[in-house]
Amino acid sequence: MRTRILCGLVLALALGAPAAARADGPSSVHLKECATGSEPSQRSATYQAWMHSVPGSVRMALRFRLVAQYPGHRPQAVGSSKLGKWHRSHSGVTRYGYRQTVKELAAAGSYRAVVKFRWYDADHQVIRRAKRVSEACVQKGQLPNLVITGVHISRGMAPGSPVYRVSFANTGKGDAEGFSVALFVDGALADSRRIERLDAGKSATVDLTGPRCHRLRAVVDRENAVPETDESDNSYKSRC
Repeated sequence: MRTRILCGLVLALALGAPAAARADGPSSVHLKECATGSEPSQRSATYQAWMHSVPGSVRMALRFRLVAQYPGHRPQAVGSSKLGKWHRSHSGVTRYGYRQTVKELAAAGSYRAVVKFRWYDADHQVIRRAKRVSEACVQKGQLPNLVITGVHISRGMAPGSPVYRVSFANTGKGDAEGFSVALFVDGALADSRRIERLDAGKSATVDLTGPRCHRLRAVVDRENAVPETDESDNSYKSRC
């Protein structure tokens, strides 16, 4: 399951001043801001991580990972290539910080930053590691649930190219945004359509095209872009 997020660097600091003693040790991460709202553009979380040099260290590095826990689900990492990058200090600094913002959080669930820290010596060898977990940014909404409710096949404009009218619904209590409806004919992807939004309790249909079939499968949200109450009912199979 994935939630749609945009990741961006807000601030990177490398300070050459002597490191001060801190109660939370040589590394920490904290939730700096948690914004909620009815629209995806209003929902975001900002986390800030700091680390201090340790005896023998020359450079430092840290990496963010976002972990989400949706209602009824176990905690899981939110996939994003932008969150997998190691951020490295310049050589010789004694205090290094990085601020990370994630945007367009799902309307429900709690989000924590898990940050890994590394300290390197002059030979570029790791001499110390640490991991810290932030406070949670809680979004108090409801999850959607997307299902395929049926497929109706009719004759298309071109011979041998029928039209597949795929019906789907959101049976959950939360709105669903940014997902696809896909049609597979005899095991191969024939067509797909992106759906911008389907409100809770609503249904819709989309016309997809493909070759004549012996068997078909229609899938809603095959990329797992939308966190749902039930991820096991997104597919519909039938013989033609």
